[in-house]
Amino acid sequence: MKVYYFKIAAGNFGDDLNAWLWDELLPGVFDDDESLRFAGIGTILSSSLPQAKNWIVFSSGVGYGRLPYNFGGEGWDIVSVRGPLSAHILGLPKEKAITDGAALLASLPEFQPLPEAERSGTIFIPHHDALHTGRWQQVCEMAGIEFVSPQNESKYVINKIRKAKLVLADAMHAAIIADAMRVPWVPLVTSDQINTFKWLDWTQTIQQGYNPLVLGGSSMREAWRNKSLPFYGEKYFYPNADIDTVINEFIRARKLKNKSWWPKYTRYSRYFTANAPDRMFQRMENKSPRSWDNAYMERASERLARASESTSYLSEDAVFNDNLQKLQEKLLTVKNYVKPSSV
Repeated sequence: MKVYYFKIAAGNFGDDLNAWLWDELLPGVFDDDESLRFAGIGTILSSSLPQAKNWIVFSSGVGYGRLPYNFGGEGWDIVSVRGPLSAHILGLPKEKAITDGAALLASLPEFQPLPEAERSGTIFIPHHDALHTGRWQQVCEMAGIEFVSPQNESKYVINKIRKAKLVLADAMHAAIIADAMRVPWVPLVTSDQINTFKWLDWTQTIQQGYNPLVLGGSSMREAWRNKSLPFYGEKYFYPNADIDTVINEFIRARKLKNKSWWPKYTRYSRYFTANAPDRMFQRMENKSPRSWDNAYMERASERLARASESTSYLSEDAVFNDNLQKLQEKLLTVKNYVKPSSV
């Protein structure tokens, strides 16, 4: 049984958990046999999933694109999904929605939550896409907050979260892991690419609201990129939206992106509204790197500092432990797919 997860060349700690977590939880179960695939942590339930004879879905989520080919048909075992919004879109009973599989980190001896007295400092972890055009490391320096890159090795990021007093989370898995480590967190938004559907999908499982603070762009390039997102279908943030609205927006966007003309349209739209202007802004920044961005950076640092003083989130111990127990019980069923002699 082979684990499938989303990979980017530069790395992303939330996705990269899959590279080692499942082996630690179920030693000897996973290998390179692609006839049986395991969909784990991440927003991966889309048509991008490779075809396989059999699929096991465990805590994965919906968030982009069409459903996988023949989803739920012969050869599919949907053990659990990330949350109730994913379950709704996939037509699954609500019992299939438990929570994100990263909660299982708390079951490993290496990552036991630390007492509050042993934790210190505030850290900020942006979404990996915010690194392309943002100046978030400089913004953190201005705000006196530690910057943690989402491209760092996943265990390094987990330990940074585990040892912090507060996590400012633009990256959703920064919040998910903080909650697993029993560290308070504050949801933030650097751009409209932050996916409200995904966040609500998860926060519903921990019985928390989702009212993120909007930081805005940290550079001219980032601000322009944010304005371009709706033109090629990558605007996913809907402020103050309720669950029904978010689900309806997901369905509307999926229908639009199924149109035959959509791929060609987005290719041209992305070039003219995002890529070409970004190259122009980059040339301008290279000539005078700070003068164009000072105002953006100052505003972002002020908002980041305010966020560190705002009301934080943390699920109740009873809610978290109940979810964790359910995940552990469901994970044991995955062993049934492997011959006893091979485990």
